This record gives sequence, structure tokens and C-alpha cells, in this order.
Amino acid sequence: MIALKPRATAVAAAGVALVLAAAGCTSAVNQQGDAGGTPSRGGTLRIVQGADVQPATLMSQNNPNFSLTRTVFNSLIQYDHKTLEPLPELATKWETSGDGKTLTFTLREGVKFHDGRAFTAADVIADLEIIQKAEVASQVKGIAKQIAEMKADGDTKLTITFKQAMSNTLDLFLMMPIIDPKTADDIFAGKSFNGTGPFKVEKYTPGQGFDLKRNDQYWDSGKPLLDGVTITVVRDSQSMLSSLKAGQSDLALDLAPLDATTIKNDPAYKLVESDANDSVAYAGYNVTVPLLGDKKVRQAISYAIDRERILSQVYGGIGQVTSLPWAPSSPAYDQAKAKHFTHDVDKAKSLLQEAGATGKTVNVYYDSGFGPNNGLAEIVQFDLTAAGLKPNLQPLQASDFLSKLRSGGFDGMFLTAHGFGQISPATLLGGAFPFNFTKNASSFVSPDYQQLAEKVWFSPGKPDAQALAQVNDFLLDQQFVSDLVTSTHTFATTSKLQGLEWTMLDYLDLDDASLAK
Repeated sequence: MIALKPRATAVAAAGVALVLAAAGCTSAVNQQGDAGGTPSRGGTLRIVQGADVQPATLMSQNNPNFSLTRTVFNSLIQYDHKTLEPLPELATKWETSGDGKTLTFTLREGVKFHDGRAFTAADVIADLEIIQKAEVASQVKGIAKQIAEMKADGDTKLTITFKQAMSNTLDLFLMMPIIDPKTADDIFAGKSFNGTGPFKVEKYTPGQGFDLKRNDQYWDSGKPLLDGVTITVVRDSQSMLSSLKAGQSDLALDLAPLDATTIKNDPAYKLVESDANDSVAYAGYNVTVPLLGDKKVRQAISYAIDRERILSQVYGGIGQVTSLPWAPSSPAYDQAKAKHFTHDVDKAKSLLQEAGATGKTVNVYYDSGFGPNNGLAEIVQFDLTAAGLKPNLQPLQASDFLSKLRSGGFDGMFLTAHGFGQISPATLLGGAFPFNFTKNASSFVSPDYQQLAEKVWFSPGKPDAQALAQVNDFLLDQQFVSDLVTSTHTFATTSKLQGLEWTMLDYLDLDDASLAK
């Protein structure tokens, strides 16, 4: 895969191409080379995905929106996939004050929203004010709420001053899509989608999908190469795979891993694994439930779960087992500590006996609409039973599961996946739903945890290794989240698709995508 290309700037160095080392995977570089010669212009890319987009969650990272966020909108910056250094997008350069509190952006000139209105610094300020609203979901809201002052100097200069210096300030400008603030309510309601991105929304049919067409006024001259994109909702992975094999689609997003592995060695297709490694399967616990309020019980469950079996049977070997939330590229990643919890039934039984929990019943919630979760739940059910608990599986529809996840409404355990392990550690600790130290899905509250998280968050520049090590030790000890497998998003394509790219948040970047004739 190619790290997201830098636009012309005085700040960023040329992007470095990254080749996926995973077995059976093909890089975007090779996709381009397979066809030979100049990429073709024109054509409509046909995408299938398993769930409909959720416009109301556009300001947060939400898997169903990955096909929409970077195709219709832009961000101020992107990150280099290898170094995590910021690269320009709608901002061409930026400067940080000596005390680390103030960022001054220079915005790209000549950028227009799809309706023809010029994009200005005032739009960035308005979008930041939208993220600050309590009713708007965003995992970087905590960063936005640290803003003390915002000031536009004309249309292309913007100064943002924070209350204090933070280690993850730029994550806010990576995460926040630039939407037209004048029509924000219509965007969140799915009625219109006025952005600055390479494609315009021509039609949206809720529950079915999108028709996108080329934005002829896109600021990156000559892009995109495609005439359009269709995004179709296909509710299960097997049907997505069938669509790909029948020639009805060119790209399937996030096939169930076991389905994805079936095309790894077929020359008619390519299975591309994202290098972000930002999808971590985990078990969470509502610690206000008496049984789960005892960390010995949570530790016992973590020992009981067979991570290797989950990796093999649920994720098809795509990824690696882990006990920590970080991607291997994260400065917080510790290889030794990531192996802390191993499958040890005897240890699990011993801890449960110490806690007086043997034979107790525990509810286990999961989103049954996502195929891998069903396999994950079955393995967890088997493992907890073997350790001496009585798991009671509670399948939920996606909307109900997400609602409980955000509100901390599970009266037991819950199984799902989180992201953010691939960007600043502070953003995971202060924004990801299972880990947010101010309010999290486990209802876990701890002054010690808050102190550690703030030590990582409110440090100018990068947090020091000692602080990150302390966080890791705390997470392993308390186990209010049991991380299980670090996996990644996959892009299953036909051999016709070339130039596929994605951001470090795994949003599709189709600026250079083309279809071989």
C-alpha cells in the first residue's frame, strides 16, 4: 500500500511507499503495476459493504462510514503511514507555538464545497464548534473541548489556542471531516452531503446505498480518475463475496476474515490488508455489575479466552493475538506485555475460586449482525464455561449494541472491536469508547487511571516511555477491557482495480483509483 500521498507543501516530505509484508496480500503499488502503463480514466467503481452508512455519526470514526468520509469530504491533514508524521490536505502548512498551545494553519486556496461555495477558515471554526456540542458523537471531542480560542485571519489563515499543550492535538484535525457547517443538520440527517472531496453524492437511498459522481471542481487538479462510485449495502459477507465473484462489484469492504482468505491465492482477485492494524477485538466489562466489579474475575476471563483460536477460526489468521490495545506501530506498543495473557484455564479457575465466582452467570452481549462477532461469542461462551462460569449470550442488532456501548448500558460483558491503537495513545485513552478515562463503556472510574491518562495526554510533544509503560501495566492489571486480537480492515478487489489507497483511519482514498480497461 502507498502511504497517503503528500500534497504540494513546504512542510511535508515526499511520502514513502509502504509495501504490505503480510503473506498473501498485495500492495497498491503492485496493483498499479499489474496493468502496466498509464492508469485509465473514467468508469464507475462498484463497492459493496455490509452495513449502511450512519450520517449522524460522521464526526466520529464509525466503520460503515469508511467508504464515505474521505470520498465526499476532506480533512485538514492526513498522517504518513510509516512515520505518523502529519501531511497536508486542506491545510498546506501549520506552525506550533513554543509553549505548544497554539496552532496556526495556512489553508489551501481555491477549495470549493460541492455547491460551489468557497471553503474558508470560518468553516473550520464552525466545524470545531459542532464537534464541541454534547449531542455530536466524536472520539476527539475531548481535544476540541480544550480549545480556548479560535480566530480566522482572512479566508486562509486560522489560529487555534488550547488551554494547555497536548500530545495528540493533531489527531483532532486528522479525525474531523470538513463538512459544510451551513447544512450540517441536513448532513447528519442524511438529506445532503456538501463536502469538498473528490466525489459528490448524487443519490442516497437509506438502507441501500449511494451513487457518487466525479467532482469536476476538485482542488487536486486532474483527480479523481473515476467518473463515479456506487456503494451498495449487502447485509452479509457471503453475499458480498458472491457479488465480487459474479463481477457485480469491484471492491468488497471488510469481508468476514474467513471469506476473505478464500480469495488470497486467486489471481483474479486481490486481498489487501490495511497497514493501520486498527481493529482490535476485545471483551469489555460493566464493572458496576457485582460479579465483574472484581478485577480477579476480569483477569480470570482474560486468561480463560483462547486468543489463538479466535485469531485462527474467526479472523482467518489475519492479525496477531494481544493483551494491549495498541497497533505494533504505536509508541505505546510493548511486545512482551502484549503477550501477558495466555490461554490458561487452570489459572482462570484459580482466580474465579479466589473471587468466589465459580458457577456464577454472566451476560455476554455482542452485535450479531457482524459475522465475526458470532464466532467470537461462541468461542468466549465455550471458554468461560470451561473455566467455571455460566455465560448467557445476548445477541443484539447493531443500533441497539452501539447505543448501549455509548451509554455504558450493558449489564454484563460485551464483545466488539475498537480502533485508535494506531494513532496517538492519548486519543485512545481520552476518546475511544471502551477506554475514555472520563466516561467509558465499562463505567470504570479511577483517579489513578485519570492521572495516568492525563500524564500521557497533557504532555507537549510525544509522551515519554515511562508514562506509556505505566499505562500498560495499569490496563493489564485492571482488565476493564480485555484486548484479544489486533486485526485489520481488508479490501477485497478484482484485478481491475488499481491505485487503491486509504488513510491512517482506514477511510477509502480514491483520488488515484482507476479501473483497467
